[in-house]
Amino acid sequence: MKTFTDFIKATYDNDDIQAIATHGCASYAPNGMIYYNETNYLYDQYAEDLHDIIDTYVVDVGETPKCITASIGSSVLFRNAVVWFCAEVVCQNLQYDQQEEVA
Repeated sequence: MKTFTDFIKATYDNDDIQAIATHGCASYAPNGMIYYNETNYLYDQYAEDLHDIIDTYVVDVGETPKCITASIGSSVLFRNAVVWFCAEVVCQNLQYDQQEEVA
């Protein structure tokens, strides 16, 4: 899969995407993103794309997400925070796009 968004679309169904978008990964950790070894693997696979998602967020919002800055100092926690944050953003965007298609 080329992008992290492609990974999300191919791996999770609409119910999972909605749960991630609504509750976040800390409350609804989906299969494949529960353990640090899983999120660190995803970070390694999609690092460039993940950082592009964060860069877009920073431009749109004007600040780096606190969940990410709070995890600086631990590579494992940082990578986990990046993957979870980006999963939430991607799922929220997919939900928004789906609502726009219906409207």
